[in-house]
Amino acid sequence: MYQQKIDDRQETMSPFGRSTGHAAGLVAAASLLVCVVTYAFLWTSTVPGTSFAVQSTPSVTTIEHGDELQVVLRRASMGNKTVIITVINSAYVEEDGMLDLFLRSMREGEDTEYLIKHVLLVAADAVAFKRCELLRLNCYRLVTEGVEFSEEAIYESEDFIKMMWRRTLFLGDVLRHGYNFIFTDMDVMWLRDPLPKLNNDGEDMQISCDSYNGNPTDEHNPFNTGFYMVVSNNKTIALFDEWYGKRHNATGKDQDVLSQMRYEGVFRRLGMKVRFLDTLHFSGFCQDSRDFREVRTVHANCCRLVKAKLSELTDVLEVWKRFNRTANATWPAHKICHEAWETDVSKYELQLLLNRISMENKTLVISFLNMDQAAENGMLDLFLKSLRQGGDTEPLIKHLLFAAVDRVAFDRCKLLKLRCYRLLTYGVDFSKEPPFTAEELNRMMWRRVQFLGDVLKLGYSFVSTNVDVMWLRNPFANLGNRSEDVQMSCDAHDIVDAGFYFAASSSRTAALFDTWYGYQYNYPGMKEDDVLRRMRSDGVFRKLGVRVRCLDALYFGGSFCQGGGDVREAITVHANCCRDEKAKLAGLASALDVWKSSGGGTVGWPEHKACT
Repeated sequence: MYQQKIDDRQETMSPFGRSTGHAAGLVAAASLLVCVVTYAFLWTSTVPGTSFAVQSTPSVTTIEHGDELQVVLRRASMGNKTVIITVINSAYVEEDGMLDLFLRSMREGEDTEYLIKHVLLVAADAVAFKRCELLRLNCYRLVTEGVEFSEEAIYESEDFIKMMWRRTLFLGDVLRHGYNFIFTDMDVMWLRDPLPKLNNDGEDMQISCDSYNGNPTDEHNPFNTGFYMVVSNNKTIALFDEWYGKRHNATGKDQDVLSQMRYEGVFRRLGMKVRFLDTLHFSGFCQDSRDFREVRTVHANCCRLVKAKLSELTDVLEVWKRFNRTANATWPAHKICHEAWETDVSKYELQLLLNRISMENKTLVISFLNMDQAAENGMLDLFLKSLRQGGDTEPLIKHLLFAAVDRVAFDRCKLLKLRCYRLLTYGVDFSKEPPFTAEELNRMMWRRVQFLGDVLKLGYSFVSTNVDVMWLRNPFANLGNRSEDVQMSCDAHDIVDAGFYFAASSSRTAALFDTWYGYQYNYPGMKEDDVLRRMRSDGVFRKLGVRVRCLDALYFGGSFCQGGGDVREAITVHANCCRDEKAKLAGLASALDVWKSSGGGTVGWPEHKACT
């Protein structure tokens, strides 16, 4: 059939190489072009939900005809060259899995079903691609060299990070083709058409947040790349090029790198207008929407496993269907997602991180960090200053793990290119603004004890240090080669102080931390330091066979509780016996300056009047 058509065409060619029906063909083509342009104009103006403004794209790259991506983008896009993009793999496309739930939300949501034809599913493996085609959706096969995403990529695992970077490169290609996009993770439920809420004044990017501080232009909003819209223009193309270019020097996933770039001023430097989306409309498990009647999307952020996300999102969809016209309805608790952070998978990933950070003898330094401590020119900066200026302490920074209890602290940690771990506390949202209740703070303290116990069980020894401890000299010469299981700094009268201590990994110390964690239920509301002291007085250390050494305050602890002391002998200085954070900061800065200026002479510590 195809050959016959060629032969027929050749018979009608003139000696000049033009068909004898060329003039008629031109007239027909011109008529068709007019029809197409008219139809495109009318279609663009009548498609529901596509009235939001987008910027022109005068300088985007022109792609040759026949480009596979160009073809699929043209087929999936709206009249204003905007396409919805999501990435799938075989873990998502199982029957009754995440893809089916995602599509269900769009079919059952308010004014969302029409959007399905504008969704481009980018398949990370062959199984996902075949399922996509079977469902007659818009499909594109994305290949990542060296990785086959045939199984679930665990959050923040190596394969997960590779997939995220390949996604970033692909999205940059979409922009270069001249298309705007709304990127959505598969674990986002589309409950109402979000496009009317994206109708704003010339933003280059609009991005969802884990928590929202009330200011749509404040770059301190902890954003989440699970849902965001980008307009194709030179500024956004440059952003994605720069973003992808940083992958080799990155210590975390693509979102962490973009967050760091944000703090470095990339949006302002490129002249971008960025809007941070209110969780009232674009919510998630980190911060639920305040009003069922307003919510557009719900993202299973702050949740690590597909099974947990699937269960929780199914509940969300069912609850929303029943109560979506109710102002005071409540979202289901995300218990399964919170528990997923405590699985063996989490511990496996923690072990990989510990192996990367620890010294050859499987020892590392651990410090916990919150948003107040991580503020610029705050306690974290002073703590790092002491390590950089102390005697033989700067090399220890690469063996230091910061366990961040909230997203703001985690982002600042990443910005400073430190070793960072996001520590979640079940039932507490530390991404919100303080103050926190006594119960919330108490839960976080006990989560720290549980975390340190996990480190011991994985076979790693550690020095736990508060950030309000100045490291003036390397402490390991004094701590090493000893038989004690635990070596702790002390307040006056040998009262143990958990602000600085060393724990060697063994079955005894693992049992000690399990007992410590369990003891909280014997003394409800008591702080973990006080519970440990009670355990000591109850003889728990002896019963478990744990050998404990109380460190001499001449070397460890300094002068805040003890008073006096010799600057020449001090190894660490802890702002214990001081409650006010500003007083701690001033007192420790003064102590560090005195130590630096002492020059080995006999100099006394400054008085800490603000702490008394």
